[in-house]
Amino acid sequence: MAAPVDILHVSPGTTAGWRRADAELRRALEELGMSVATCTSEYRWARHLRRTVLMTDLAEAAAMRRALGKALRVHAPRAIVYSSPQAAMLQPRRRLGGATAARFDVPAALNRSGPGSGALHRLERRALAEVRMLLPIGVAPREDARRALALDTPSIALPIPVEVRPQAGAARDRIAVSYAGNPEKKGLDLLVGAWARVTPARWRLVVTGIEPERARRFLERRALREPPGIEWAGFLDEGAYAALVSRARVFLAASRYEDYGIAQLEALAAGTPLVTVPSDGPYEALRLARELAPGLVAARVSDDALAGALEAGFALGDAERAAYASRAAELLHPYSRAELRRRLRDDVLPVLLR
Repeated sequence: MAAPVDILHVSPGTTAGWRRADAELRRALEELGMSVATCTSEYRWARHLRRTVLMTDLAEAAAMRRALGKALRVHAPRAIVYSSPQAAMLQPRRRLGGATAARFDVPAALNRSGPGSGALHRLERRALAEVRMLLPIGVAPREDARRALALDTPSIALPIPVEVRPQAGAARDRIAVSYAGNPEKKGLDLLVGAWARVTPARWRLVVTGIEPERARRFLERRALREPPGIEWAGFLDEGAYAALVSRARVFLAASRYEDYGIAQLEALAAGTPLVTVPSDGPYEALRLARELAPGLVAARVSDDALAGALEAGFALGDAERAAYASRAAELLHPYSRAELRRRLRDDVLPVLLR
């Protein structure tokens, strides 16, 4: 007999950012007294179908339909929360209506184009038209997403929370930190190009999230030489990564497209100035970076523009960095765990579990 549970959370959890978002949502729900079960898929068989965006999304959707069918034989949920439109796309209609919600950063209607995208858009809209609530990721629903979906479904934005860590008086090393887990998307070539243009004496660029061999192969394919001063840190555990960012004088970001930017928000939470390009996508930290120090935001997505912003970051004095960190802490209040709990308690659960 299936065991009762308040929330069944349906998520592939295929990326580190996704797993972080899932863990924060579960933590917040449990702190509000909800029991939560997670439905996921190892996704092994589906990975073989990942040839195009269309095939990737359909394979993921099929894997999650199969996983949810198995989970419902074990759990009897009061509500189902899908972590993405893809997790809901191929679910039968009986699993979409009622006490259901779907999260998303950017809907397929906005970021899926090319051959087959029309089919994805229709599947997405079919699923999202059935659920009771939409839960866009961020501090406010995106107007372009609202227009693209053209749905009257109640929508409550939920941030992936970051917690401000006091850094008053903390010593800072002469390092810039970056994350390049997906080197093409995260603009590793732009990072290296900008660093090569500046190459400051006694400074290091510490690149995380990618193995050194893979990073060097990526640069070789683009005929880029590795400039001096780069350290390939690879994969760090959460504590070591947080300590590294807290010691850095700048965080360097060059994403061509940014789905959310949790690493950039974490850097701001550590009081580390963000030097960034104006990435496309629902880049939450970009607005904050422009308000905090517009000179640290490159005018365009290029290595030469990023180099200029990086030089401005190097030039910040101790007092300027302290003022930056203090203002960043104020701007990050809507991204706190307390705010996520409040929105769930006051705005989501009363509607979802009515």
